[in-house]
Amino acid sequence: MESSARRGRKVISFIAGAGAGALIALGVVNGHSLAVRFGWHWLGANMGQVIPVDFTLATLLLLILCMLAAGYLAKIVHESGHAVIGVLAGFHFNSLRVGRLQLDRPFRISLYRGRGTGAAGWVSLFPVKHDKLVLRATLMVLAGPFANLASAGLLIALPYSKGMFSAWFICISLLFGVMNLVPFRRRAVTSDGGRVRMLLQNRASGERWLAMLKLLDEIRQGVPQENLSPDFLAKAIAIQDNSPDTFTAYAIAYSAAFWQHKDNEAGQALETCLRFSGLVSPTQRHAIMIDATVFQARRRKRIDLAEQWLADVPQKTEYPWYRLRGEAAILEAKGNNSGALAKLDEVIKLVQATPNQAMREISLRGVSRWKAELLSSGSTQYLPPASLPIRAQH
Repeated sequence: MESSARRGRKVISFIAGAGAGALIALGVVNGHSLAVRFGWHWLGANMGQVIPVDFTLATLLLLILCMLAAGYLAKIVHESGHAVIGVLAGFHFNSLRVGRLQLDRPFRISLYRGRGTGAAGWVSLFPVKHDKLVLRATLMVLAGPFANLASAGLLIALPYSKGMFSAWFICISLLFGVMNLVPFRRRAVTSDGGRVRMLLQNRASGERWLAMLKLLDEIRQGVPQENLSPDFLAKAIAIQDNSPDTFTAYAIAYSAAFWQHKDNEAGQALETCLRFSGLVSPTQRHAIMIDATVFQARRRKRIDLAEQWLADVPQKTEYPWYRLRGEAAILEAKGNNSGALAKLDEVIKLVQATPNQAMREISLRGVSRWKAELLSSGSTQYLPPASLPIRAQH
């Protein structure tokens, strides 16, 4: 039995967290938050530090450098706030990106080469605990803008003269903190305020997002996609709206139906993904087009349609194994299993080099299952190339 003292601490933590979140969110209404008024007051008193009165070429270059560096640091603080509080709230860290710099679990640094997300950065987290997930997700989402507001307030309160860099960091941090609490969506990105409003006000959309997080965590843990929790899948596709979440939910549903060999359900989910693919990044759009290639080739045996889908995918994509998957599926549909297996070996080699641990493991599991199906057909003799290690896949 849980002690009354422990229950009391949980109640206090809940009230404190919810109250802090509510105060921050409500303070943004009509631009009258304490952060906004405090920021404007400080800016008026320190305008000379933000924009120097006497301009020279050196001053202009220094100003630009301070703006860029302060903006980058403020974004690091924002994403780190999500990551740190998310882990403390029971989430599993996957990756963090600021600009082109990306950090993947366990500790691999790489340059992000994608485009078109509309975001200057992100943090990817999976829920480990599933109790009180709305509260913990709300705290994790609010942690980013709160970290910006807190860091700006701390610098303002410190008793020393602020230089140009500090002044710009304060201004940009206040801007990031307030703007991210405003509910909006731009391209494939939903603001922190938009997520919080969804979680607290739109029950169906909030349950869908949480269900997707749970499903993605199941996939990360190695649950075969045909065995994903039916209840979470049902919540994920319970609604269709004009948002990137609809695309993601039906992409998961497509994968589950594909591996269950429920081709009609898979085809319907795939059509829904393609219909909403204009709302997501080019990388996600290219991925679902390759899935359409694979589906038409492997399940429908429509080589003509598969080749049309593959032709629409650019020669160069963010992940270089995308087109190889499509080419392998077409070769399989043509009865060239040896050629398909060779393509899949190329896929494995490229996937093994990707820095993101979760993506690497999930992708390798899928390709290994595909290879096992081809080898078990008994229609080909195949020897793996010596350059590829033979390893057990779990």
